[in-house]
Amino acid sequence: MTTRRDALAARREALGFTQETLAHELGVELSTVGRWERGTGTPQPWRRPDLARVLHVSLDELHKLLKPSPLIDDVATAGTGQQLASRREAIADTVLLTSAAVADQLPGRRPDSPLLDSHAAPRGAPTVRNTSTMVAEVHQAYQAARYAEAARLLPSVTATVDALVFEPTAKTRREAFVLQCSLHIAAAKLATKVGDAAGAWTAAVQAREAAEAAEDTFGQAGAAYQRTCALLRAGRLDDAEQTAVSAADAVRGTDPQSMTWRGALTLISAIIAARRSDSAEATRRLDHAEELAGLLGADGNIGWTAFGPTNALIHRLSVAVALGDPYAALTTAQQIDIVRLPIGLHGRQAQFHLDSAWAHARLGEDPEAVIHLLDTERVAPELVRTNPKAHTLIEELLARERRCTVPGLRGLAQRTGVAA
Repeated sequence: MTTRRDALAARREALGFTQETLAHELGVELSTVGRWERGTGTPQPWRRPDLARVLHVSLDELHKLLKPSPLIDDVATAGTGQQLASRREAIADTVLLTSAAVADQLPGRRPDSPLLDSHAAPRGAPTVRNTSTMVAEVHQAYQAARYAEAARLLPSVTATVDALVFEPTAKTRREAFVLQCSLHIAAAKLATKVGDAAGAWTAAVQAREAAEAAEDTFGQAGAAYQRTCALLRAGRLDDAEQTAVSAADAVRGTDPQSMTWRGALTLISAIIAARRSDSAEATRRLDHAEELAGLLGADGNIGWTAFGPTNALIHRLSVAVALGDPYAALTTAQQIDIVRLPIGLHGRQAQFHLDSAWAHARLGEDPEAVIHLLDTERVAPELVRTNPKAHTLIEELLARERRCTVPGLRGLAQRTGVAA
């Protein structure tokens, strides 16, 4: 069994190279660089001087970069005193930890709840078609803000996908790796949602490995998006920005998938710029993403991104919130027709209502803020019960409560556990 060369990949990324741009610089195929980093191939001796030159290292340092890496990143294994025995076990452990983290965040869950039912039987013999349906169900549950359901499905679906990877035909294995990448992306989203930066990073790295094994360009873009989210959760703003911008630049083409992934990565890079208080750069990136969304012409959900004109506007609203500008936030909110989003995107709808609630509260418009918070609860009850920003906002509103003008606030506070 091969092991990855994560140090080599990290050096490439630190210099701003994608696998594609490094391959172009060296005059080799994209798949060649992928094999070097996965450990399934090694640079020939005559290639190494050029590789060392491009990576700005000596030949001795390059030799160290070519040594095998641990199966999973230190960020996820720190303090355990041991490494997992196999990639399969690493995947299983990550899935169970993610499911457990989500379970711990859900108030009122019974101790005997079968949230971690990792031995649920697959529905018939696993095939690419029925397994694809199962993976889709995990994403649909996540996007509907049914996080407990997504976490409950994750272990058994992972076992089914993992079994397909060992099918004898190359075509089936490649399709299985594509599904495995998609499922790891779902796991990374769940881990990010509950604030588990280490779990999110591990799942995102596993998504990248599966995408590279499948030679799936868009899967690599999705994995880069989740690595960005994990880095943001860990407070590593500069690293997150570099990851998002580099990944967006690497996605070429004018087909819908390319524009979707470039747009999605550009949107998150706009959020990062706003968190750096760089209003001009955030606006530039938002404009570019909206241009791409306009070229698509409609709201879609390619790759479970929810990317389209409406989602781009929702991100413009979030950027205004990140910049602390309630007036710009409400001006943008007035342009958003939330029903244009594809069916089932309750998490996106909830973000719109939560950001709108923040803006109204900043302007002292408490009744309007509470209405949006109640709408957040209506479309995504699990989100409003677990979201720290929602809790903080409810606490602020309670502190200046006037029951005669803010009906519904006290009941909301009690249902979310903010007030007894």
